[in-house]
Amino acid sequence: MVGSDNVGVCGFLWMSCSQYDLCDSSSNTCNKPEHICVQHPRCHSDPVCLPVTMIDQRICPPLKALDTVLPNTTTIVTTTETTTITTTTAEPRNWHNTGSMNFTRRDHVATLLRDGQVLVTGGNIGTLGTTNKVELYDPASEMWTLTTSMQQSREGHTSSLLPNNKVLITGGKSSSSSSDSSTAELYNPQTKTWSYIDSMKYTRQSHTASVLPNGKVLVTGGYSNAGIQNAAELYDPFTDIWTTTGSMNQSRHYHTATVLLNGKVLVTGGLGKNYLKSAELYDPTTGTWTMTGSMNQARHYHTASLLKNGKVLVTGGWDGGNYLNSAELYDPSTETWSVTGSMHYSRSRHAASVLPNGQVVVTGGSGSETQNRVEFYDASTGIWTTTYERMNYARHSHTATLLQNGKLLLAGGTSTILLKSAELY
Repeated sequence: MVGSDNVGVCGFLWMSCSQYDLCDSSSNTCNKPEHICVQHPRCHSDPVCLPVTMIDQRICPPLKALDTVLPNTTTIVTTTETTTITTTTAEPRNWHNTGSMNFTRRDHVATLLRDGQVLVTGGNIGTLGTTNKVELYDPASEMWTLTTSMQQSREGHTSSLLPNNKVLITGGKSSSSSSDSSTAELYNPQTKTWSYIDSMKYTRQSHTASVLPNGKVLVTGGYSNAGIQNAAELYDPFTDIWTTTGSMNQSRHYHTATVLLNGKVLVTGGLGKNYLKSAELYDPTTGTWTMTGSMNQARHYHTASLLKNGKVLVTGGWDGGNYLNSAELYDPSTETWSVTGSMHYSRSRHAASVLPNGQVVVTGGSGSETQNRVEFYDASTGIWTTTYERMNYARHSHTATLLQNGKLLLAGGTSTILLKSAELY
């Protein structure tokens, strides 16, 4: 690593010389993820690729020089032993800890409010089980404060910001009865109070809720005491009334729902009678569902992100036997799926966020291990890149919220223990 004095690369050199691959001679870079190009005179006269896992942070201070690296430049740093390190980076990558939540949580929900604060609701807090505790994150102070608790404890619920600035919470699993809930409630940010509204027609957890262009909220699928749901219903924030709408063609939970640029809603994958690769479209103008092209891979615990070009990027997940690193794109104009570049790491229960520059950043997740590695997808090239700066905490079942200042807030989740930590990119 580059030291705080901008010189030096410290690392373990137990690898034999034959194990090092040579750098690309034309660019002095490494094609392998999480490798850097260094001079290693004992082994080769030409630069070799060093795994960043061999860098020893107990010897070298944390990386600081990267803060001054300009986009798309190559930086060469000379060490006290005339060693050089060549690093090519698209832009500086920086994670830093911010204030911790008041409670450890997993399977909670985070919602960005109009005033820029982040509302975190419910989730599982460990030995105390499902919670109704709610807190607010203020990006200006980087602090969390408790606010009024929900009427009911919930995990596996949904949270939707309505046109009137209130927040709609639906369903989930309640610790009070260990059963799934049909209740719904509203949070008023001005008064910081919660109020029950009419319940949904169906109990459900691990469902989806999507705010449509007309302001109504479409709730789909989920798990209930009666089994996995295909039922869908609409909430009208102007009347506070729930109405049923057309049912999906397949029952599913742990699926995704994405509002497309044309106003339709794309539902993908999930778990029904089996692991699903099917997808279907909801048309708000007719209230009907139609099957659309199926994904190439069955998956649940995956993510779906609406790109600026109108396509939908689906990443990772679990197919019942394997953690997935595959990714694919849905094109609404042709209703077809195409395989795009695979992530470097398999992951499920991760988070994917579309950054202001159009890239998609994938954080955390569970796989062969809980991840603290981060990957960036470039929609213009279909290529994933990694950086050797990792999240400060490995986590899955966390939340990722893009703030109004362009920063990305990660909160909670679980690794070997439940987390209340939060960090910013």
